[in-house]
Amino acid sequence: MATDRTLEGYLKEAEQRIDWVLSHPGMSEWLKHALQGARDREPVDVLNDLEMLDHLLRRRAEAQINEGLSRYSAQTPIQD
Repeated sequence: MATDRTLEGYLKEAEQRIDWVLSHPGMSEWLKHALQGARDREPVDVLNDLEMLDHLLRRRAEAQINEGLSRYSAQTPIQD
């Protein structure tokens, strides 16, 4: 099992990474809002929500990308 000191280091590093994303102008406001909200929640609830977001949004995004690629390939003539 990790020591308390190691756990403190992991938490500090995680918080620093979150701070970096929150201060980065190129990151989406949606992501920043989610990170800020996650800080106020219980860790188990955050993990459960992450699981649901991944399950739902990954499939949706992949389907949208595949649909777009299908349309693009159908419209693009094959060149010899």
